[in-house]
Amino acid sequence: MAMLRVMIVDDEYMLLRGLRKLIDWEAMGLTIVNTAQNPLLALDYLGKEPVDILLSDMNMPELAGPDFVAKAKALQPDMELIVISGYEDFDYVRAGLQQHAVNYLRKPIDTDELITTLEAAMKRIAARQESDYNASLAAQAELRDLVTGAGDEAALIDSLAVNFASMGTPVRLLAVMNPIPPKVLVKFLRVMPAVHGFFREGQDFFILFQGDAKELATFVQEAPLPVSSSRRPVLIGPPASRPAELREDYAQLTAEIARQYFFETAAGLRELTRPAQASQVLTLPGYSTVKDAIGDLEPAAFRHWLVQQMAEFAKANASVTFAKQFALVVLLVLSEQLPATEGKSTTIAAINQAQTVTKLITTLVDVAQRAALQERHQYSRNVLMMRELVRARYQEPLSLSTVAKELHLNAVYLGQQFKQETGRSFSQYLNDWRMGLAMDLLQNSEEDVNRIALAVGYQTPSYFYKLFKQQTGMSPREYRAAAGNAQD
Repeated sequence: MAMLRVMIVDDEYMLLRGLRKLIDWEAMGLTIVNTAQNPLLALDYLGKEPVDILLSDMNMPELAGPDFVAKAKALQPDMELIVISGYEDFDYVRAGLQQHAVNYLRKPIDTDELITTLEAAMKRIAARQESDYNASLAAQAELRDLVTGAGDEAALIDSLAVNFASMGTPVRLLAVMNPIPPKVLVKFLRVMPAVHGFFREGQDFFILFQGDAKELATFVQEAPLPVSSSRRPVLIGPPASRPAELREDYAQLTAEIARQYFFETAAGLRELTRPAQASQVLTLPGYSTVKDAIGDLEPAAFRHWLVQQMAEFAKANASVTFAKQFALVVLLVLSEQLPATEGKSTTIAAINQAQTVTKLITTLVDVAQRAALQERHQYSRNVLMMRELVRARYQEPLSLSTVAKELHLNAVYLGQQFKQETGRSFSQYLNDWRMGLAMDLLQNSEEDVNRIALAVGYQTPSYFYKLFKQQTGMSPREYRAAAGNAQD
């Protein structure tokens, strides 16, 4: 639990010094953040910094005690107040009590009485925090239910007090990414009239906002974390005319948050539009396009090319899924030179689980380095002939035994030689080649997926579907859609 912040105000220097040493503040979960002899300076501090408990003298020359405690409570209404005085005059005590002081301490201060009074203040703070927390949880649950389609829609709208029919003050969903510290944002949201609810999801906040353009601008300008070109705290969803649109906006904001974290961008303020209004969907580069681009690039040049590709995707607002689909295509191209295929499933998993574009690039560069080492290998005449047979007759039901028979060689010997030189079995090499061709056909033709399976040498479409998913992490139809060819 965080330490509670204590401030002590008294015009007597020795009392301020003595109170610091009178008890073990840290052991009680308290920290003295400031002491002041001048009540006017104390008010200036209270106007800028949060304080949980204020111990204040009630008789100071610069400002009367009753006036000081009233101004202090006006600045921080939730702050607990303990008044101190060396005078018997009950007017000072009454003034403190009217400001909800926990207790009245008479000078000289008794240690046990101070501890008891502080414990009472801490209990009130804990009770209030628990009450606020429970109320906040209930309100957060209502908004979460509304944007996810759970619960009684009409009752939720009524409880959150939003009016979708209001033209001048549209309803919209906002998101604030990773505010630090979160409690500062929460405090801000609770006093903003245009905020009708909010909830936290991971490290990010979703906010239900209803207000005009001026109120939205005020929200952005007065938010605790200012928007700048180097920060990305606020995402603004489009106006929602009905709850269904709010649910769409929640999904879009969630995807945009994931996108910004993944690409490690600093987008500043970003206002989203509805998908129908958004720019044209990106087209996934095909297998041949990627293969031509990579060519004989050395690992360093490959990394430079890949970084550029990802930077272009980020600039074009590509989704995380799109970037990972592209990475899987790159992996398949690199796999032609990989020394072994047993690591491919691990690499596919690493791509799918990558949290940032940096991790994705690192994974693929590692594969490219291994592929480059293998590419320098000189193949024997037998293996070269087998590779050429695959390229020329991939549509046929090729197998190691049929190829060995044509080459008049022992199948076992030929299989061992092929795997030793390429790092893959003959069937694995054949499947990789067929997959590359299938990807090009899916992108550049209108053929049915089943016909494409037959065209690249698979007699059973279901087996083709299974292999394609294993090789690329996508189904053939998912890949075709990502590649911008919406057939079937």
